[in-house]
Amino acid sequence: MKEKEEIKNRNSIKYIEKSKKGITLVALVVTIVVLLILAGVSITALLGDDGIISKANDAANLMNEAIQSEENEINALLNELDEIIIGNGGGGDDGQNTGPNGKPLLNTVNQIQYDNNIEAEDSYGNIVWVPKGFKVVEGSAGEEITVPNGVVIEDVAGNQFVWIPVGTVYKDSTGTNTSTIKLGRYTFDTSNGTPTMQQAAFAGDNTAEGKENQTYDSETVTISSWYQELTESRDGEASTEIGVGKNATAKDLAGFMQSVSEHGGYYIARYEASYGSGSSKSDWKPLSKVSTATRTSSSTPLTTGMLWNYITQLDAAQAARNMYAENKDIEGNSVGVESDLINSYAWDTAIVYIQEMGHDNYANYGRDETENSSLMDTGKTGDVVCNIYDMAANTREWTTEYSTSTISSHALPCVSRGGYYLNSFYYTAHRDNYNATVSNNYISFRLSLYVK
Repeated sequence: MKEKEEIKNRNSIKYIEKSKKGITLVALVVTIVVLLILAGVSITALLGDDGIISKANDAANLMNEAIQSEENEINALLNELDEIIIGNGGGGDDGQNTGPNGKPLLNTVNQIQYDNNIEAEDSYGNIVWVPKGFKVVEGSAGEEITVPNGVVIEDVAGNQFVWIPVGTVYKDSTGTNTSTIKLGRYTFDTSNGTPTMQQAAFAGDNTAEGKENQTYDSETVTISSWYQELTESRDGEASTEIGVGKNATAKDLAGFMQSVSEHGGYYIARYEASYGSGSSKSDWKPLSKVSTATRTSSSTPLTTGMLWNYITQLDAAQAARNMYAENKDIEGNSVGVESDLINSYAWDTAIVYIQEMGHDNYANYGRDETENSSLMDTGKTGDVVCNIYDMAANTREWTTEYSTSTISSHALPCVSRGGYYLNSFYYTAHRDNYNATVSNNYISFRLSLYVK
């Protein structure tokens, strides 16, 4: 009996153990099934068409589209503001690179190129010819590059020149605020600077009573009794004999006139000349940049960058013509200009331009206005108008104008212009004459260029 009971108990234990093992297996299977279901639900939630990742991608795409749309709207607004501010009025390339006449904007001609002269324009529509071998550079800090402000070009050596327009000049983007500048020889009222044309470069431009037909090819027109600009070039000669000493006249006055007529302007050096290179006047080359030293004695050796005073009119004319001799720059590259000593047409018309651009009575500026009472490096006196320096200050400047005056035992054919540091009597428009051998610390020179 007892044995039967033990056998029954052992069988019960085995059953229970079997039962325990069976419950554990079922639970495991159920757990796995539940986990698989949850995994499926999670994967669907993550990767399905309406899943979290899909919705996140959609949200990111919508954000990118919103950002791009906003950028497009901002760029469109900026373009509209550009057109309003600089007056592009459209043109090519959405008004970014061309002006009102479809010409390249001046600020895009910022690399020297040696292929052709470039007909460019400012944002007001003023045409400026940038010659081969030059680029446009910024003028005074913060100024837009426009003709009223003064357009500056630069060659490979850093020499700078300023465009003098002839014809109609637009002074803003309205197209109605204009000035008309005529190439000619002028006198200027000594109280207010009002110009009176004495000799026109082109027939029909002179409206002064009794002078309507006086143009550049008439040698009979004189200013202040004896000043003339001769049409036939001559090298000049130095002499102290009465009536014999002759100045160097313009290299090609007719060529200068023709270029101005075709291109609507010319260039003058931004600065009074400083020494560049060369051992004799046959190969002297000047610079048009801020000088690095002044020369206080004729015995002081010339060094590169030194203000070039103590030079005769004849030598100044030769040096000016050497600058781009054979239409080459200092490195031998081809350039689209001719260089010469500045003539009376170029000097007088530059004053007219400066005054028309808002610098009233600049014709009568001198030492008192510029407060320049000592010889200084070029470009350092503070006398700057339309990006042109020192026409009223620092030194007198030789020109190609001719004087028939003779005083005492000297022939005085050579005419200088401008104000200078020693004497308040001299001013921008003032003419004075010296003999052909004069060289002094207060006389320098300035170049002019015309486009070929």
